[in-house]
Amino acid sequence: MSLQGSTVMVRAANGGTVQLPLARLSEADQTFVKEQGTGATAKPAAGKAGEKEAGKDEVRQRLIGTWDGYMADSDGSRHGDIRLVITEDKITASNPQGNREMGAGTYKISGKKIDATGTEGQFAGKKYEGIFDLDSNTLKWCSANDNPNSSRPTKLQTNPQAGQFLMVLEKK
Repeated sequence: MSLQGSTVMVRAANGGTVQLPLARLSEADQTFVKEQGTGATAKPAAGKAGEKEAGKDEVRQRLIGTWDGYMADSDGSRHGDIRLVITEDKITASNPQGNREMGAGTYKISGKKIDATGTEGQFAGKKYEGIFDLDSNTLKWCSANDNPNSSRPTKLQTNPQAGQFLMVLEKK
């Protein structure tokens, strides 16, 4: 499935493509299609394992894109700007003010958990265990620093004593 302007392109079971006006879909279906964005594909799943895998794929597709936001202090106030560019298998972090790339890495999703491993730049070789909440075009991602004394957060908030930081991001 993909959205092109106000037309939804749906792949039929026979492999063909059907075009539907977005306005003809239910409100819930319109919201779903819009959240998927343009060019996103939805893959059919089979059985419980397939449903779980399809859920991961759906979340991963929703994460793909450019996200601008900030690092939050423990009181929720803005600490510093950050941009994440997320692809199917990579995250690149940069400072959007100076347009300076900070590093890149891979990521894995499991339910509401997200784990990143740095592969380039200042994050190379570091592992970050985190949790996230993805609501429409807002991503809140809280992660533990790469430190043996840090553990995966249980709340979406910065906790300097526990070595945990929150990013609040909007999809561009």
